[in-house]
Amino acid sequence: MADRPSNQPRSNVTIHHEADGTRVVSRTLKDHQGKTFIVEHRFPDAIVHHYQPSIGSTDVPLYSGNFSFPDRKDRPFSGDVFFTWQPTPRISARGSRTSSAQEITELFGSDKPGNGMWRTVPGLYIQLPGASIPRQPADESDTSQPPGDLRVEERVQTEIGAGESLTDLTFLVPNGWQALDASRVCDPDAPEVFWNGRTTATGDGWTVQFDLLPGLTQKKWNGLKKDGGYSFTHTGRLTRTDGTSFSSTEAFSALERITLALSLALGRRTACLLPVGYSNGLPKWAHWATAPIDPMKSSSDWLESTCSAKQISELIHRVLTFTKTKENLRSFRNALAYYIAANVDVDVHLRTSLPISGLQLLTYYEFVTIGPYTPRQWEQAIPRTRGTEWEIRNLIGKLGITIAVPRHFKHLAAVRNQMRRKGAKRDALGVVIKMRNVATHPTKQQSGDYSVYEWAEAGMLANYWLCLALLYTVGCKGDVAAVLQPRPRNPGELRGVPWEAKPVKRWRVGGKPDRH
Repeated sequence: MADRPSNQPRSNVTIHHEADGTRVVSRTLKDHQGKTFIVEHRFPDAIVHHYQPSIGSTDVPLYSGNFSFPDRKDRPFSGDVFFTWQPTPRISARGSRTSSAQEITELFGSDKPGNGMWRTVPGLYIQLPGASIPRQPADESDTSQPPGDLRVEERVQTEIGAGESLTDLTFLVPNGWQALDASRVCDPDAPEVFWNGRTTATGDGWTVQFDLLPGLTQKKWNGLKKDGGYSFTHTGRLTRTDGTSFSSTEAFSALERITLALSLALGRRTACLLPVGYSNGLPKWAHWATAPIDPMKSSSDWLESTCSAKQISELIHRVLTFTKTKENLRSFRNALAYYIAANVDVDVHLRTSLPISGLQLLTYYEFVTIGPYTPRQWEQAIPRTRGTEWEIRNLIGKLGITIAVPRHFKHLAAVRNQMRRKGAKRDALGVVIKMRNVATHPTKQQSGDYSVYEWAEAGMLANYWLCLALLYTVGCKGDVAAVLQPRPRNPGELRGVPWEAKPVKRWRVGGKPDRH
C-alpha cells in the first residue's frame, strides 16, 4: 500500500463513467521493456472523516477559536480543542482570556464546597455558525499569553451540534486490525492509488464500514506492535441499511455494541471515537470524548489476518443482532469484561481466575436466563461438592470443547499428575478449577504455590474457553485461528468452532442431555 500522494497533475490517469454510473479509473504505465499497458479499477473511494489523523500518536486538532464552559458562557476563552494520546487518550481544551485577580482566585480556590472525591469532566460551549461543525483546524492557535491573562488546559468531553435526522456518521478506530482479505478502496484525491482496506458488516438494521487508513505500511504496523503504541488505524462509517435517518442516541447504542464486537475480535479494548454525524452531507453533530484504549499488541485468541475481514464482519453482525435486548447486552458485556481483563490487565494468577468467573456468568445465561432451568431448579441441580466445576462443565460440554490437558502443556500436565497421586483424577477443566479454588482459598495444606508456567498454561486454556463461549453465545459459526498448538501457528491456519463439528445437545431439567 502506498502512502497518500500529493496533489500533483497526473497525465497518465483518466477517469470515465460507465452507463450505470460506475466510475472507471485507468492508469497508463510502462513495463521494464518500455511497453505500454493500462491498469484500471472500479474501486470505491475510501471513507474520509471530518477529522483527519496522522499515523502514530500525534495529537488530532478538533477546533480552534472561542469556547467557554457551561457555567460561564459569557466569559469565553480563545484557544484549541484537540485529541491527545498522552498521558492517556483524552480530549483537551487549552486557551486563555483576560481575567481579573478575583476571577483567578475563584477559579483555583481549593476551598470550594461540594467537590467530593469525584470530579466531573466538564463540557464545552461552542457557538456554531450556520449550525455546522467547524472544519478541522490546520494549525494550533497562537499560544502566547499576555501578562494578566488567565490560561487553562482542561480535560473535557462534550457534544456539539444537533444530533437529529442524521443520514450517516463517520468515526475513527484506534489500534485496529490487519485484514489481508479486506476489499479494495482508493484514495479520493488520487483514485489511481488503491489498497486492501474495507471491512463491511450489517446487523440490527445498521451497515458499518471500516477503511484502513492510507499509509499504514507493514513496517508501521510492526512498529506499533513492537512499541505497544497508539494510533488511529481505521476510519468508519455508520448508516441505516434502508437509508433512513437516525438520531445520535440511536447511533450511540449501535457504536457501543460495535465496540464490544471489535474488542472481542482483538482481545483488547478499542473504541469508535470522535463520531461526526451528517445530514445530507453537512456535518451537523459531533461528540468529543474518549474511552479506555489498550496499547497495540497481539492479544486475540481467534482472529486470523488472512480472513479477519470476514471474521469481523460475521462477529459484528452476530453481536448487533444478539444485543438488541438489554438482558443480552448486559450478559455479553459483563462476560467480555472478564475476557479482556484476563488478556491484557492481570498477571498469570488472575488470568486463570477471571475466565472462570466469565464462564460461570455465561453458563447461567445459557441454562437459566434463556435456558430450561428456573433459578431455583438450577440452584438445586448443582452438586454441593462440585459447584462451579459442575456448572461450567455443562457449558463446555454443550459447546463440544475438548477438555483434556494438551500433551504439550507439560507444566499443567505435571499439576494434573500430582493431583492424581493424591487420588483425584482430573481433566483440564478439573485442574484449572482446583488451581483457581486453592489460590482463592489457600490453606496450610494447599497453599496454591504453583509456578508461573503452571499458571500460564492454565490461564491460556481458561481464557480460550471463555473466548469460544463468547463466540458461541452470540451465534458465531465461522472458523477461528488454530491456536494453542505445539508449534507456532502459520498464517492461514484455521479450525472450525467445536459446536459446528459436533451435534448440539438439548438439555432437559432433571435429566441427561438429549441430542438432536
